[in-house]
Order: sequence, then C-alpha cells, then structure tokens
Amino acid sequence: MKDVKYIKYGLFSSILIALGPILWLFMNIYHKNYESIVLNIIFVIIGITLVFYNLRNYSKIYNKKRNIALDLLSHIISFIYYILLLVVMVIAFIGFYIGINLIQEKLFAKREYLIYLIKSPYSYLLFVILTIVASRMGMFLYREEKLSSMNKGLFPRLKIDKVLILTIIPLIYIIITSVVVVTEDGIYDYSFYNLKGNKYSYSDVEYVNTGFVDSGRNKGEFFYNIELKNGIKLELAHPSMAQPSEKYDYDSWQEYVDIDKYVMNSGVKKDSSEKGSNYVQMDKMYIDKLLNVVRNK
Repeated sequence: MKDVKYIKYGLFSSILIALGPILWLFMNIYHKNYESIVLNIIFVIIGITLVFYNLRNYSKIYNKKRNIALDLLSHIISFIYYILLLVVMVIAFIGFYIGINLIQEKLFAKREYLIYLIKSPYSYLLFVILTIVASRMGMFLYREEKLSSMNKGLFPRLKIDKVLILTIIPLIYIIITSVVVVTEDGIYDYSFYNLKGNKYSYSDVEYVNTGFVDSGRNKGEFFYNIELKNGIKLELAHPSMAQPSEKYDYDSWQEYVDIDKYVMNSGVKKDSSEKGSNYVQMDKMYIDKLLNVVRNK
C-alpha cells in the first residue's frame, strides 16, 4: 500500500512540477520572448520525463488484473518514457561538456585567446564517461524492471558505486587539465601532470601538417597539426574539441586563418593538401577560408 500511496503522490507532484516550465514556455511564445527558450524547453522535457516515469509506475500498480488495453497503454508509456530519458541524458551530457569548457576557460584561458581545446586523445575520455554512466543507468533500469515484474517494489535504491565514482573523478580531472590555449603571442600547453603549463612561441613550431580527411567516416574534416622543436605534437583541429574566442562568433573558421598566419610568419615547414576538400559539407565561404590555410606556404 505504501508503494501505491507514494506513486500517487509522486504522479501528482510531478504534474505540478511539469506545469511550471510548460506555462513558462507558452508565456514566452505568446510574448515572443525567445532569449531563454532553449533552457525553457530543457526544463519542459525534464518535467514531462518525470511525469511519464511516475505515470509508468502508476500504470503497473493499477493494472493488477493484466487488462490487455491497460497493458498496451503501459508499454506505450514505458516506450515514451525511455525515449524522453534518452533525450534527458543527451541534454545532461551537453550540459556536462559546457561545464567542462567553462571551468577550462576560467582556469586556463584567462588571457586573450584565439582558441582553447581539450587535447587529443584526452577529448575521447568524454565519451568514455558517457559510456560508463549510460551503462550504469541501463543496469539500474534493468534491475528496476526485473523487480517490478516480480512484484518486489517499484523503488530499487540506486546505490552509490564507489568504484564508479573513483573511476570518473580522475577522468574528469584529466579532461579539465589537458588543455591547449592558442593566443597571439604563443601556445600554452597544460596537462594533468603539469598544471603550470609550458609556453611556446610560434618560432618553437617546427612543422605543420594540415588538410582534409579524404577517407573513412570523417572524410571532409579539416585538421591542423603542429609539431614543436622538442618533439611534442599538438592537434589544433580534428579530432580535438576547439572553443574559439568570442570575436569569431560571426566569423567561423577565421581563427585557423589567423593561427596559420602567426605560425607561417615564423618560417615553419608546412605539408598540406587540398585532397578531400570536395567532401566538406559547408558553405563555400568557409571552405575558401580553409583552402587559404592549406595554400598558405
């Protein structure tokens, strides 16, 4: 009886919670206020997901006699809930990525910068974390469904996995601290074992390799790799996740034109090719900028 009582309260509360963002959304649309519309929609999705979670649990308790129509409705509600849950997880991952970038900007990109980015291959750790969390959530939902089908309650406890936390925290630390900041006066290279970082002038760059990926699933992607005189290699574009300065908000890809200008003014050797540029899926004005980088020798 406690489960039924809690589910009813949960359903009623979730409906009230979801009504706030929904009314906020309608008011914003009515008044043509679109400044915070994205955040508004995110709250609506989260609220509706919460409603469907409680509605799903309520339908399982209410349908004790296994009515076919109610059983079908329960499956439809569960399907919609899982779709919404997937959307919420994607939103959470995007929020996590934005949070990482904000922390990096505050800690490492204090001076005027052209771009800053998570170094490769450490940028791939973001997807490792996503995989770990998604797997853990999948295991929890599977256990919930199993307990529900065995009539052992609808509220399994999501136990704190110490091993999971101890795994994710170091990964987040590595991601946050593995940063390259490119400025007008040089390149700053930070790492999880060197938080003070090393500064390199453009005269410290020995070799540049730039062009477009011409095969595989990433064909058409632009890359810009440099090698320093001490042997360190840095990938400033593809597959690194670069965050350009605000001055490039309305001038996409111009940051690489500027970076290449600073690098090549130091008399650096460049290996470049236009091969694969025909696969680029962008407007011609942006393709021309990247081709200017490739042709600048």
